[in-house]
Amino acid sequence: MNIKIIKDAQENTADIFLIEQACFSTPWTEQSINDSIGSDSNYFNVAYADGKPAGYMSMMLAAGEGDIMRVAVLPEYRRLGIGRALLEECFSSNNPDVVFLDVRENNIPAIRLYESLGFKSVGLRKNYYTNPTENAVIMTYNLKDKL
Repeated sequence: MNIKIIKDAQENTADIFLIEQACFSTPWTEQSINDSIGSDSNYFNVAYADGKPAGYMSMMLAAGEGDIMRVAVLPEYRRLGIGRALLEECFSSNNPDVVFLDVRENNIPAIRLYESLGFKSVGLRKNYYTNPTENAVIMTYNLKDKL
């Protein structure tokens, strides 16, 4: 399988929206994705497997800090290293000092991925997610520690 990761552009909105709908119980709208892509403080990248959309991630950047908003990989492409590749590409392209994210408490595969990259759990947001209601684990990664 040939995996290619590209920094998004407006023409990738439909692919991101397709992934968004398949992966989240409360997906972003195509318009909100398009608006976010147009913002200078947002970073998106998209993974393609053999030319087909497979996953994407987005991060908001400000003052050396990154806030990961989404990491999504279509079910048929999970456990192939695509999520890791998306995150590693983002970190190397943007070089943030520290990165934060929230993840569903029961999303053990995602938590393990984040931990394997160096993220640490620093707290819990009670009932943060809806549809279904679930706590969020707050995680952070100080990339300066990696140097």
